[in-house]
Amino acid sequence: MHTLSIRLQQLPHHLLIQVQAHVRLASTGASGSQAQGQFAFPAHRNPTPHQIFHLPIGASQADIKARYYDLVRAHHPDSPSCRHLEPSERHARFQSIRTAYDVLTGKQAASRRSHNDWSSYPYEEHLDIMRRHQWARTAERERRAREGFGRAHHGYGAMGNEQVWTANPDDRWKDRVIITVGVISLLVGLTPAVLIKPHVLTEQRHLQASANLAEVRREAREYGLERRQAIRRRVQEHQMAVREEQLAAREKT
Repeated sequence: MHTLSIRLQQLPHHLLIQVQAHVRLASTGASGSQAQGQFAFPAHRNPTPHQIFHLPIGASQADIKARYYDLVRAHHPDSPSCRHLEPSERHARFQSIRTAYDVLTGKQAASRRSHNDWSSYPYEEHLDIMRRHQWARTAERERRAREGFGRAHHGYGAMGNEQVWTANPDDRWKDRVIITVGVISLLVGLTPAVLIKPHVLTEQRHLQASANLAEVRREAREYGLERRQAIRRRVQEHQMAVREEQLAAREKT
């Protein structure tokens, strides 16, 4: 093996590239043939996507994706393992694999048609099952949403349905009490504004403003007096400190 590697390195560059290309081609053909033998295309007509992928119903998306790569290597029209088939057959199989992958991964909607009519579509039965499951899940979600909305809105209908009172009769008196208290509170709050005349309100506002102004002036006078007294105290303290310094200087002399 070591001798073969040395001989390959001694070849001209263009010959070395050709040898490497042939080696890769042989390796790809061997792996493709092995994959095709392991994941052979179904021989019967109208196989389902799971039959094409050789996977059970309910397989995970990771398994579907991995199996798709295996099928592409085995059944690609340019794969050496498919050269014994007619070109039309190779392309038809590969198209079926791609369509099956779209169906299994949900990329192709259940209502979407191919170039042929549904009557000749090979996955009609499988897609019909998926459609029924999807409709059942959608109906269940809508039913739960309606029930949750009805409970949250005290028994009234929802989602555009007719509003029907479904509360317990024992709880209706609570609603009446709440409504009565709300109406009374509203009347109590609006009564002063309705009964008191406008000029009375204006006079009250004027008196309140005058009282506020007088309070501000009083506080200003008190604050000014306190400030003047504080300044006077600081001046007196400074004068006393100066006298004490002068007396101390005289005693030293």
